[in-house]
Amino acid sequence: MIQKENSFGTFDQEINTFFKDAHHFASLINTCLYQGQEIVKPENLMLVDPKIQAYTRDVLMLWNGRYGSYYLGIENQLIENYPMPYRILQYDCLVYKDQMDILEKEHRKKKDLRSSEEFLSGIKASDRLIPCITIVIYYGTRPWQTNFSMKDMFDVKDMSSLIDFRMNLIEVHSDTHQYKDKELDLVFSMTRDILNANFNTIRNKYKQGIPKQVALVIASMAKDEKLYQQIKEEEKEVIVMCESLDRMREEAKAEGMILGRRDGLIQGEEKAELRILTNLLKKGISDSYILEITGVSSELLMKAKQAIH
Repeated sequence: MIQKENSFGTFDQEINTFFKDAHHFASLINTCLYQGQEIVKPENLMLVDPKIQAYTRDVLMLWNGRYGSYYLGIENQLIENYPMPYRILQYDCLVYKDQMDILEKEHRKKKDLRSSEEFLSGIKASDRLIPCITIVIYYGTRPWQTNFSMKDMFDVKDMSSLIDFRMNLIEVHSDTHQYKDKELDLVFSMTRDILNANFNTIRNKYKQGIPKQVALVIASMAKDEKLYQQIKEEEKEVIVMCESLDRMREEAKAEGMILGRRDGLIQGEEKAELRILTNLLKKGISDSYILEITGVSSELLMKAKQAIH
């Protein structure tokens, strides 16, 4: 969905804050990398400065656990980014470069390099780096369609001699993992239902109240500006999401009817339909709501998005 630039920034902040919680972060890592085993424990995670040189990661943790020390990162993608494998490789390499710079600086300060190999290398053979693992979380409504690894970005016939770099990717719209952290499981499952426009499921399944901050994270992951603002303006700290979504849908329906009368909508007139879709998109209404309340095809909605540019 096309949003204002500052909306994406707000959504990023909400999502990043959620994953800075060690319990949410550990549950994500354990489920996605260790098949649900409780390998990473929240008490062994430490939030570190995500800014490395000119780049800022979304969330970066240092894990001191049973396997040693690791840097664990999360990168959130609200829309597909074609060179994402390269970006992740670049981010991880900067983590290693930062460590190398520190090692070399320490050895220069101590003046403890003795052999020609050590002088050439700038470090000792016994020096070790902390590995970095990054997970990309994608919140788009459509499947990730382009590049999953560095090999996908090359156009050569023989890939056998190339060292590949494949990114760890979670697509929330199709994610079926069950997370032991209840808030994380709720956030991902409800976001998935919103992205897939499963409104009957939402009404039947999510009748319990949830913390307002968690509801804001869900609206952010769904890239739904209007739902986000509606929750933000609520005075109560416990939100019943099925009620919020119903109100949101009814408002969108009413707005669509008003706009339809204003534009003199005639069934089958694509130009009039495009005007309505464009207005709904500019209001910040999500793709899934628009598709449900108007009944138009996803192709026509995509055409309306392109017309906004």
